[in-house]
Amino acid sequence: MTTPARFLELNSTRGEPHDVPCQPSLPLALIVDDDPTLRALSRMSLEQEDLRVEEASSGQAAIDIAAVTMPDIIILDLQMPGMDGFVACQQLRQLPRGEFVPILIMTGLDDIDSIAQAYEVGATDFIVKPCPGLILNQRVRYMLRASEMLNALRSSESRLAQAQRIAQLGGWEWDLVKDLMHVSDAACRILGIAPALCDHSQASYLARVHEADRALVAEAMREAVASGTEFDLDHRLVQNDGTERIVHVLGETIMDDTGRAECMVGTVQDVTDMRTTEAKIYFLANYDSVTHLPNRSLFLHRVAQAMTCGAGSHIIGALLVVGLDRYHRLRDMHGSRKAEQLIKDVVERLQHTLSAGVTHVPSTGAETPVLARLSDDQFAILYTHLSAPEDSAKVAHPLMSALGTPFVIDGTSVTLSAHIGLAIPGADGVDADVLLRNAVTALQAAKTTGQNSYRYYSSAMNTSLAARISMEQDLRAAIAANQFVLHYQPQVDILLEKVIGFEALIRWQHPTRGLISPAEFIPVAEEEDLIIQMSEWVITSVVQQQRMWHKEGFAPTAVSINLSGLHFRQRHIAGHIKSFVYEQGGNPQDIELELTESVLMNDASTTIATLRELKEFGFRLAIDDFGTGYSSLAYLQRFPLDTLKIDRAFVKDLKLGTVDSPIIRAIISMGRALKLHVVAEGVETRDELAFLRMQGCAAYQGYLFSKPVPANQLQHLLRDRRSEEASMAAERFRNRLAS
Repeated sequence: MTTPARFLELNSTRGEPHDVPCQPSLPLALIVDDDPTLRALSRMSLEQEDLRVEEASSGQAAIDIAAVTMPDIIILDLQMPGMDGFVACQQLRQLPRGEFVPILIMTGLDDIDSIAQAYEVGATDFIVKPCPGLILNQRVRYMLRASEMLNALRSSESRLAQAQRIAQLGGWEWDLVKDLMHVSDAACRILGIAPALCDHSQASYLARVHEADRALVAEAMREAVASGTEFDLDHRLVQNDGTERIVHVLGETIMDDTGRAECMVGTVQDVTDMRTTEAKIYFLANYDSVTHLPNRSLFLHRVAQAMTCGAGSHIIGALLVVGLDRYHRLRDMHGSRKAEQLIKDVVERLQHTLSAGVTHVPSTGAETPVLARLSDDQFAILYTHLSAPEDSAKVAHPLMSALGTPFVIDGTSVTLSAHIGLAIPGADGVDADVLLRNAVTALQAAKTTGQNSYRYYSSAMNTSLAARISMEQDLRAAIAANQFVLHYQPQVDILLEKVIGFEALIRWQHPTRGLISPAEFIPVAEEEDLIIQMSEWVITSVVQQQRMWHKEGFAPTAVSINLSGLHFRQRHIAGHIKSFVYEQGGNPQDIELELTESVLMNDASTTIATLRELKEFGFRLAIDDFGTGYSSLAYLQRFPLDTLKIDRAFVKDLKLGTVDSPIIRAIISMGRALKLHVVAEGVETRDELAFLRMQGCAAYQGYLFSKPVPANQLQHLLRDRRSEEASMAAERFRNRLAS
């Protein structure tokens, strides 16, 4: 007879060790009867159904067998000498795993009392003997099938409960007719109450909602009930001990046959940690970590909003860029920590001046100016509702006067000078980026006129434009003349402190200016669509270098390559890069492509498709400079990434002892939770390394190990790596011989 698949599935986890493939063992049946003839007949019948069978002639013998190996089903006679079936059944239920095993009682007694007593001591079902083999087989088959389904249900419920605990997710149901709200045990833990207290009214639940959020939650529930729809919101919850948590509540209204709302079901999830992490990352992406002012990105957003609101009206505004002179020199003299305090003092004076200026600058409203920090030594101010464009000059004078008053550093009086560039929305640009760029151009022009001066933007200010054009021309010539070189910075395993790969970094060997940093020419290259040619040159050079290392006997070495947003957004970019690598004789598995957050979040759905295609081709994928932009955590989970690289700005803050350490911890924890290889950039001290190692960061790169150097200066690292791998291989060979 063919073995039923369901019987095989029952014990798929049983059997011998998995050194060799084996079939799942058959279900085990235990026959307990003092009559050897009946045991033999039952065995013969059950073995025809492809069951393994064991026999026991007494209740005690059955208990001894089950204590060692619990059967899948027990057929138990009630009338036996010594320990009868009632006592045996009761004791079998008390054994490990005995609670759920099906027990079929066989009895010659058909009185109701015996049957009832059998059920009371734990019998699953009963059958009257003598029992025909066909009936016994059918009953056993049914009980095994039912046991399989119950076990699967218990397993599923257990996994669900575990998943809910991990996700801090619970369920609730609100009977609208009785106004009785039942909350699951998991939800009770979130609410901070005992499970015995989880049945209560809507009012008692709302009493636990933070007072400021209570009306919002009540209205959302009321509207969902009235409209028969769902609601979805975050709110604060106050536990019994006063602890505030943030929960995400989802509810759906269930209607009866008449269309009347009869109940509402939903979930509640503790999202406190998630929201806190998101808030930290959002702050990091939009605000300056030292001054807590809006950064360039957020400032541009607010400028764009103001210009949109003012479009078509007579609202007059002004954008000012304030540049501090000699700041970098002072920072080099006094150190970063004291330079940060100087910046905080500068901000305090700017804010005080702007606040006071609201009262004496002629305006059509009382809107507070927007102050932002653009860079180390540049601030931006957006004024709206001025009476006239020239009134913006009345803002510039008190600002320069305030900054001209000496500051104190290390007990020494230090005088800063400042320059200001001004641009008028509409007249000097209808786009936020253009307006800011023109204000910066005006600032550069002001710096040529002496200390503490300001300039309005004019189209005649083309000095900077001329410099940019010169840079562009030189850059095109550099591409034609192959004036670029690659430097490689090692990536180091943080625990073993051994090199695991390199990041390729482009440099420009200018014929007169010498080695130029990419910070100077990459922006121009991206604006003039030259970056694609340069990226392809980088890929070609990396592949050629990898082939050279291979010919010299070095093991395949992974190299990371930065991919610009402009290059990544090209049509069919994944296939193009793959073909390009193969044409050069390279292997995609030895190349990691790095993309910034801003690139990834631009048209996320298209990005995901491109990333998946690159992943299928074998490329490793990394998100570079993580934390400098704002990635949706939901999208971050969907991106098929391998590596998360922490921006060096956060690592720098570690040695400064700032409050940003929790941010790094949050980023590392997030990366590990998403099973990403976390790499910290810009590591320069052992203290930074120790902190990153303690937090579980996987790897690092930075001056602590090596600055970026030409490929010919990496030979010793590659030799050391080859020597180490050879030693490890020899050790493995010796171990095999010894075994």
